[in-house]
Formats: sequence, structure tokens, C-alpha cells
Amino acid sequence: MLRTTVESTALVADANDDDAAELGLIVEEVAHGLVDAATEDSMLDCTLSCTGHAARVRLAATIRSDLHKDRHAVGWQIVDALTRDTRVIRSSFDPARHGYPTEVDFDWQPGASAA
Repeated sequence: MLRTTVESTALVADANDDDAAELGLIVEEVAHGLVDAATEDSMLDCTLSCTGHAARVRLAATIRSDLHKDRHAVGWQIVDALTRDTRVIRSSFDPARHGYPTEVDFDWQPGASAA
């Protein structure tokens, strides 16, 4: 459902079908990584601001482990190839939330890759 929402938002912001699908794929990959590592009561938060020319995305969740160890997986390689300035920010362990509050932020522009 998140991917569909992101794609619809991108289309409303004047992205074409292919660009909207690309942004949806990127968000889905990041969300998948966060959800797989999430603590039991964690919620996934997604903030998206976009125009037809660019998007800024922030996904956040409380996770049980370090997300960086998965950064060599194929899904993360896709994210890194299609985005600019991907940042993973992990806060200190929060005992009340039983995990590490973690944010993944990135900038995306149609047709522009990090390579």
C-alpha cells in the first residue's frame, strides 16, 4: 500500500508513470529493510515531498539491529544507485521502545542516479 501511495503522490506532482514507479520501488526497498528489522511495536513513518523534478523522502522506524549490515544487499544497491545522498541515521538504543530509532533519508530526481 505504501508503494501505491508514493506512486500516486508522484503522479499528482507531475511525474510520469516510469518515474513514479521508480520512486515507488525505492521507497518499497527501504521500507522492506526497516520493517524486517523493526521491533515488535514499531511503526513505519514515511514523509514524502515531491515535485515532478525531485523528491525528498524520509522513512523511520525503531529497529532491533544495525541496518548498515544489510546495505550490501541487492535491494540497497538499487536504492543507492537510484538516489542521491542516502543517509541512515541510527539513534542510541531506546529502552522504552526496545530498539534503535532509525531514519533513512534520501533525495531522488527522475533520470538522475548516484552513479
